[in-house]
Amino acid sequence: MEDEHEATDHLSIWIDHEKLSSFSTVSSSGCSIFRVPNLLRQTNEKAYEPHIISIGPYHHGKDHLKGMEVHKMHYLKRLLQRRGETSAHRYLMALKDEEKKIRECYAEPLNPKFDGDALAKMMILDGCFIIELIRENQTETQKIDVDFRNFNRFSLKRDLLLVENQLPFFVLTKLFQMTGGPNQENVQGFIPLALLFFSRVMPGYGNGLVIRDQNIKNLLGLVLDSWVPSLKARDNYRKISKEYGGWNFKYSATELHEAGIKFKKIDHEKIVIKPEIDEAGNEVIKMGNEKSFFDIKFENDVLWIPTIKMYAYTDSILRNFIVHEQCHNNDTRYVTDYVTFMDCLINTSKDVELLRHSGIIVNNGLGDDEVVATVFNKLCDSIVFSKKSFYSEIFIKVKGYREKKWNLWMANLKHNYFNTPWALISVLAAVSLLILAAVQTIYSHLSYYKR
Repeated sequence: MEDEHEATDHLSIWIDHEKLSSFSTVSSSGCSIFRVPNLLRQTNEKAYEPHIISIGPYHHGKDHLKGMEVHKMHYLKRLLQRRGETSAHRYLMALKDEEKKIRECYAEPLNPKFDGDALAKMMILDGCFIIELIRENQTETQKIDVDFRNFNRFSLKRDLLLVENQLPFFVLTKLFQMTGGPNQENVQGFIPLALLFFSRVMPGYGNGLVIRDQNIKNLLGLVLDSWVPSLKARDNYRKISKEYGGWNFKYSATELHEAGIKFKKIDHEKIVIKPEIDEAGNEVIKMGNEKSFFDIKFENDVLWIPTIKMYAYTDSILRNFIVHEQCHNNDTRYVTDYVTFMDCLINTSKDVELLRHSGIIVNNGLGDDEVVATVFNKLCDSIVFSKKSFYSEIFIKVKGYREKKWNLWMANLKHNYFNTPWALISVLAAVSLLILAAVQTIYSHLSYYKR
């Protein structure tokens, strides 16, 4: 007991008032911008690292990202010139008043270099760059900054959707409102412009919820909230709400194809983003696309899957969406459930080839079929699965169809005897010999009776 008491005293001395007061804690309910958990980062570290630009404090000052700081300054200068302002003092004062709220958005204490005015200055520089970039995206005829042409716009958009590369959303909307002029697009609002800006880097179209800006924490959260199944699919999911025990769905696309299941693509329409005013007079954003990237269905013997476009950066975008879902205690994890479903279907390059020929996978420069298979196989490493999958009913239906005796027999026949051209030739040769032998036997019997 004395040893225990002595240890407690030492602990009390070590955790003194000064140490506790110097340790800043962040409310778990208030923070919305996280670090990627090490367990997930280890699966593909580069997928979570910015290539071109740092946004916010986590990657600020890294050598390979410093080249974009000049462009941030150029965009801020252009914004001020457009508004006839000579300094950003007005924005600095506005964001300094929000410093406590800004800090609470980040899940870990910020570097001491962001004390004083430094945090607000970074928010202004990064925030104004983002809103000006999104503004200039409105028209395809917009002049592109000559010094900016050497940067890949798709890589830039990818960087802006990283978990660790975010600003609090209220900072962006505040700056957007403060920098809008009489001929600017404030009436349309920031949200639809932001969704339009990111629409071309998405692997498919979603069908978003009605979005109000008070529910949005950052740009990544905005895009993810708009990238959801159709309302009909979500309603159906809530009605059936079956728990599927585990993720042990063991049949790949080629195995299901052998059992007689056909794969067909669903073409999804381009997203329509429109602001509306609700009954309370608040502006809301509705996504006007009836079909969604997530709306997979199984009817008769056909598995209908919307087309997914695989770009070089798709792996990174999906991974960051998954981390966002994992770090926020969401009841629904649509991206996690989707990639898990695709991982079940894809084991090898043959599965990718089958889905590609069906128009379900469109490979836009990611690599060969083997690379695509590896991407899907590794996306689910170290993630926490939902107890209740969005696709649980499809799992059950497909498994039931596959395990019917006739379908099982056909699958085994195709797998064992028709899986290669030589096997098929051997079977056909054997069948031909049997037919010839049967014909010869019949002919012999007929000849015997004629005599």
